[in-house]
Amino acid sequence: MVDAKYIGLIVLAVFSGSMLVYTWLSLYNRFDSGVMFYAALLIFSFSLMLVKR
Repeated sequence: MVDAKYIGLIVLAVFSGSMLVYTWLSLYNRFDSGVMFYAALLIFSFSLMLVKR
C-alpha cells in the first residue's frame, strides 16, 4: 500500500501539473476540460509508477 506521505506528494504533483496545463491553455483562451482531465490522469499515473518502484 502507498504511505500517506506519498499520497500527499501525488496530490501535489497532480495539482501542480493541472495548474500548469490550465495556465498554458488560458494564455490562448482555449480552455478544454478534457485536456485538463487527461493531463491530470497522466501525471497521476506517472506519480504512482514512480512511487510503486
